Amino acid sequence: MGKKIWRIVSTGAARVFIAGILAISLPGCGYSGIDDYLDALGISVPEDYPDNPVYPNEELSLDPAFIITDDASVSYNTTELETVEEVTSDYSVEGLSIETAEETGADQEDTQKREDIGITTESIEAIKKQQEGLYAYERLTASGKTLYAEILKILENEGQDVVVSTTSDEAIEQVFDYVLMDHPEIFYVDGYSYTNYTLGNTITKITFTGNYLYDLDEVKSRQTRINDYVNKCLAGAPSSEDDYYAIKYVYEYIIDSTEYDLNAPDNQNICSVFLNGRSVCNGYAKAAQYILNKLGIECTLVTGTADTNNSIGVRHAWNLVQCNDAFYYMDVTWGDSSFQTASGETADVSKLPRINYAYLNVTSSDIAVNHKVSNLISMPECNSIADNYYVRENEYFTSAEMSLVQDLFNRRYNDGSDNVTIKCASRQIYDQLFEELITGRKVFDYIQGEDKSQVSYTTFEEYGTIIFWI
Repeated sequence: MGKKIWRIVSTGAARVFIAGILAISLPGCGYSGIDDYLDALGISVPEDYPDNPVYPNEELSLDPAFIITDDASVSYNTTELETVEEVTSDYSVEGLSIETAEETGADQEDTQKREDIGITTESIEAIKKQQEGLYAYERLTASGKTLYAEILKILENEGQDVVVSTTSDEAIEQVFDYVLMDHPEIFYVDGYSYTNYTLGNTITKITFTGNYLYDLDEVKSRQTRINDYVNKCLAGAPSSEDDYYAIKYVYEYIIDSTEYDLNAPDNQNICSVFLNGRSVCNGYAKAAQYILNKLGIECTLVTGTADTNNSIGVRHAWNLVQCNDAFYYMDVTWGDSSFQTASGETADVSKLPRINYAYLNVTSSDIAVNHKVSNLISMPECNSIADNYYVRENEYFTSAEMSLVQDLFNRRYNDGSDNVTIKCASRQIYDQLFEELITGRKVFDYIQGEDKSQVSYTTFEEYGTIIFWI
């Protein structure tokens, strides 16, 4: 009896930066079609984003070739099974043709195994009700939601070889991904196996098993320790109806409490952040999702690739977050300067602020500079900048007005900051400020203190950002 195993392994990395020291003498410095697939499986629904000016409405036609049965208590007659098909990981999605298997009657053993872990018609409906509003869940048809509820229940109870209501292994793969996308608390699962039962060339049933990292006793023990971390974090969360402050707080809290470490244990789940304080992108993103969801803020996992100074197309994970009714992207991993040295992007972490806010509440166009979203699920167009960090913190420049620069320097000196960050709305403004402040040395007009002979700076040209160290 063959098994197919699915696993996620992700790492994160940073973009290159340009750094320099500006002195009075100015020494020579150098500057610088997932929808069609899901429709074929019958497990997706058309996108229907909220009708507001922040992101557009989209209406897609749905003509599924395969509908997963809605009967949560489906059973099978094993006396008619002739073979058990060995499943391998080699299959092609192109030209996919899926046919439903007819229900053949009751099989007491299969039904009992489902009931033993709590899968009944009533429980499935209750689980589906609890999932309402979750990003991935809401993008499934009723049949897809039934399979989602079954897989979720199996994983929560560490079920083994439990019959599910589909005969499509591709549907299982897709819905399993969606379950983990919505549920960062399932830290004890890193894949699954399944078995196809066939009658001739027809798959008549599939049994599903999660790949469990820990037994239920260990899961309970770890969850207690996770609760301690999360409760401490939540205790300091700002009390405001403005989502921005909670999102910024969680972004900062995780970065302050976590070091980027490619060799961290459990680095694909929340244990790495909450229990060990060392992680990679999957751990960072799932931890942020977990805490923000506790605060009532919609946040989901986004997977894809990222381009770094060292390589192209590195597998990566970050978040989609809803802030004050608008969608934004957030990359907590890339907001942590510790991953710069750990990933080999730079040897001098002192040239970056401990927290890099360039990835807090950014648009689709901003994240697309070096991130590429996978085709696992449709994502909304994030085109609002109302709650972007630089906009909210008055560091966003829509003109090269020097009086505004002076005001920003004064504010940063007054609040004890170690840097002044200028985010430019366009390349033209960036070039103008660079020319005025660096090439023209006007930055020295705003430097306070006894030593005004030099100032260090860092630039992110592709983002239109200049950082002066004060």
